[in-house]
Amino acid sequence: MFNRKNNSNPGERVVFETRPRFVANLKSTILKLIILLVLFYYYRTIIAAAIYLQDYVVQMVQLPLIQATFYLTLLIMLLLIISIILDIVSWRRKKYQLTNQRVIIQKGLIRKKRSYIHYTKIQDIDIYQGLIDRLLSAGDIEIYGGHEHTNIVLEDIPNPREVEDMIDRVMMGEEVGFKPPLNKKPQRSIIEEYDQKFKR
Repeated sequence: MFNRKNNSNPGERVVFETRPRFVANLKSTILKLIILLVLFYYYRTIIAAAIYLQDYVVQMVQLPLIQATFYLTLLIMLLLIISIILDIVSWRRKKYQLTNQRVIIQKGLIRKKRSYIHYTKIQDIDIYQGLIDRLLSAGDIEIYGGHEHTNIVLEDIPNPREVEDMIDRVMMGEEVGFKPPLNKKPQRSIIEEYDQKFKR
């Protein structure tokens, strides 16, 4: 996961890799799961209500209400199950990487998409966290490039403040395996300090 070589650019290596926080990224999936469980739980009640209403509906409209309710409920549950599976697989396919040269987003199940921005192009970084995001230690990091429409968003990333700090350190060359910052002075030994202090 750390210090792996990236095949796309020579000399590029991955220093950090993660994916969106599971619960924060799949809020709509959790809602779908709740609806699915409610439909499972009240399935008999829904069919019983359809049987009860069948006599009234048949007198007004020639519609087989029980069959229609049965098939419609099954179809809704099947679509919810497929949607939940696709959401989870899509989450598994989304990946964020920080390399020693750029920030990369990879996502997509059928149609894969890869977006990136080089550190030299980064102008500004914004972090967005809602109440639920703060509880889950997640948030969105929006990275702006030098031109319009060159921003990328790391959605529901875990610990966004730490990731922002890591991006800043990598940009300044302070990450492991990078050249040290230019403004640091070499430390003097104790003997040199003693000589300097007591030499008159």
